[in-house]
Amino acid sequence: MEGIVIVIVLSIAWAILKAIFTSITGIGGDHDSSSGESANAFTVRVKKGLPAKDTGLKVDCYNVEMSGMISHPTDDQVKIILSIQDVTDNDNESDAGAPVLSAHEAFAEKGSRVLGVERLCASGPRHYYPDWTLFVPVPIDFIVPPHKGKRRIKFLLCVADTNTSMERGSLNDTSGLQHVSTDIVNFTFKEPGYMDEIANKDKVEDLTIKLGMCMAAADGSLDQKELNIIKTWAKNLTSLLEDDKAEERNKYFSKFLKNSAIAAKNKKISLSDDYVQARIYVENGKSKEALILLRSIVFSNDSYYSTLSFFYILEKNLITDRKKIMSLFNHILKKNKFDKEIENLIIFKKAIFESSYLDESDLLKTVGPLINNENLWKPHALMLMGDYFLSKKENLKAKEFYLQILDIKNLNKELYSQAKSQLSSIVND
Repeated sequence: MEGIVIVIVLSIAWAILKAIFTSITGIGGDHDSSSGESANAFTVRVKKGLPAKDTGLKVDCYNVEMSGMISHPTDDQVKIILSIQDVTDNDNESDAGAPVLSAHEAFAEKGSRVLGVERLCASGPRHYYPDWTLFVPVPIDFIVPPHKGKRRIKFLLCVADTNTSMERGSLNDTSGLQHVSTDIVNFTFKEPGYMDEIANKDKVEDLTIKLGMCMAAADGSLDQKELNIIKTWAKNLTSLLEDDKAEERNKYFSKFLKNSAIAAKNKKISLSDDYVQARIYVENGKSKEALILLRSIVFSNDSYYSTLSFFYILEKNLITDRKKIMSLFNHILKKNKFDKEIENLIIFKKAIFESSYLDESDLLKTVGPLINNENLWKPHALMLMGDYFLSKKENLKAKEFYLQILDIKNLNKELYSQAKSQLSSIVND
């Protein structure tokens, strides 16, 4: 099972990528002596850099080249198959490694995100490439190993029968294998790998359960119906796991749910009651009374209810004085302990509020922690700054922030489209 689907859209047209596979063919020949096969053994090498101009690619690639025999004893065609494996953690690099994923479907196996390229080539009993021939350039930004950091990745190039194919980085049938060669390169990956994403997924699930419990208990109680909804959601998370892993994870969730429920029920009932009463005051037009209760909750320094109350104040415009609102923003951030991404969310909301009146330098100070570090809210902060400068007709500055969004890996498609649209509006202006 693939643990995660990784979607990275880069500004390289699909038509160009498709053309790579049809235009890069190489020129083979016939070798006049079967005894020379060992001297002309099939060999792959990988060279880093810009590929040839006729490929249409203008980004750094691992250029996969091949030479030597691609012969087949009976058939006039062979299938050449490329896969890439991460052998960093192998005791023996000649053993199979973890599959490497592709950030673009053009370089992925059909129906999978595992990196794999297949192409049919002419062959025969003595067919070979006398010179180094480009098989395919693989854009470096498309390569996603299992883990972040310095990696050793192995390029595996196989010559096989035409009915041979790759499944999850492995040959479905090795009986048709005719020739194989490997080359290993050092590769540094600065983003979290796909296995790192899976590891963080457990933490996200735990935080989601905690949030669900707190939301359900916001009225001061947590009834069985609400608890069952959360239990069902947690159970569904394990439905695709192997039996032993599912059982282990279910036991963990059972204990975690119980502890989270107890913690949620033990929330300060007075805060819950005050928050509910404040909402009743607002619905009855008693804004002053509501604000007194909500401010007292904010200053109770309860990370959940304080934040919830403050956001409700903003939503209902119960405070209009900018300085007072900024004072509450700063208090919330200073006096409460949050998960990092929750803290980043509050910083982002603060930046949205400030963007209506702050000058450029002050607003950049606020969003600095978001745009200068990798986090969930970075693309949103970059979009905010782009829109900020666009509204001020400073198109060059706006363009700079929109382009940074397009460079982000694993970017949400909606954000990508929004950034592209804003860039188009600048060009067409």
